[in-house]
Amino acid sequence: MSTWIIVLIIILAVLVVAFFGMVIFLAYGTTHPKSTPMGEGWKHEMSKEFMQGLDMNPSSVYSIESWDGYTLYASFLPAYDNMDDYGRIDDYDYNNPKSHLSEGSKAPEQYRKAEGEDNCNGQKFVIISHGYTYNRHGSMKYASVFRKNGYNCVVYDDRGHGENGKGFTTFGRDESKDLLRVIEDTRERFGKDIALGCAGESMGTGLSITALQYEPKLDFVLADCGYADLRNVIDNAVKHKFHLPVFVGRLGGVISGLFFGYNYNKSTPIECFNDSKIPICFAHGGGDDFIFPVNSKRMHDAYTGYSEYHEFPGAGHGLSIDSDPKGYEKMVVEFLSKVYK
Repeated sequence: MSTWIIVLIIILAVLVVAFFGMVIFLAYGTTHPKSTPMGEGWKHEMSKEFMQGLDMNPSSVYSIESWDGYTLYASFLPAYDNMDDYGRIDDYDYNNPKSHLSEGSKAPEQYRKAEGEDNCNGQKFVIISHGYTYNRHGSMKYASVFRKNGYNCVVYDDRGHGENGKGFTTFGRDESKDLLRVIEDTRERFGKDIALGCAGESMGTGLSITALQYEPKLDFVLADCGYADLRNVIDNAVKHKFHLPVFVGRLGGVISGLFFGYNYNKSTPIECFNDSKIPICFAHGGGDDFIFPVNSKRMHDAYTGYSEYHEFPGAGHGLSIDSDPKGYEKMVVEFLSKVYK
């Protein structure tokens, strides 16, 4: 065999190994993201102009055991009207919220459900799920809107994010079941008949919509900049961010399935509506070039229950509320007025 043929074979072998190495790297990086540090998330959100002057210290930090024994860390922020009853953590360490864990992973005694009583019935609550690579501090901007309007807020870290332990990201398959457990815990903790809704941003919306297949006991869902199916998001990122052919992302999903047990191309929240009639408010930034607005439009059009679609002109991914805080709050308040007539 001539030397140039041997060299050619070696080059081809190196290229093949490099290609599959890149695909495996993509598969691993997608399903094992590096989460934003807690302090960084807090500083970023609290630096925004519309957040200035707002008291966002939680009243409690606690943990929830999820469906498979995984521990989820959460914070409770009462409605501003309820601050006198629930209090706040004066010395809140936003770099290490876990240092404020309530004894026994329970909420403080003054608002824990008393035995045989549902002492928070009649109060309104919302559970807020953050986006991919972020942490529960990223939910503070949405909590500010709900708290001003009489809602107690539960914010928690998604699996593999924030203060939680290492976890494999499935973009809704496992995270939706985590949300179900947070819903159960919130009702166990504050009362079975509380008014309760969910809000999500990006992947937080993806897991919230995916959870609808399990018929959760919810009054509403606020779905901000979510994906109808993850494949179109991966295709867009691979093509425009990494400047690679779309099939690389598709193959990455297959590799993810082989190595980690889940093909992220199969994440399709739009197929999880079933016969749900829970009111949904879809919101999306018109300038979102990561998860295109057509994702929320598709879900809005496909949903057979009551839903609304609101687009914020020019707003980037997850920045609808930042682009127009007053308009965003008006949207939320008007939507909730229809839910709780």
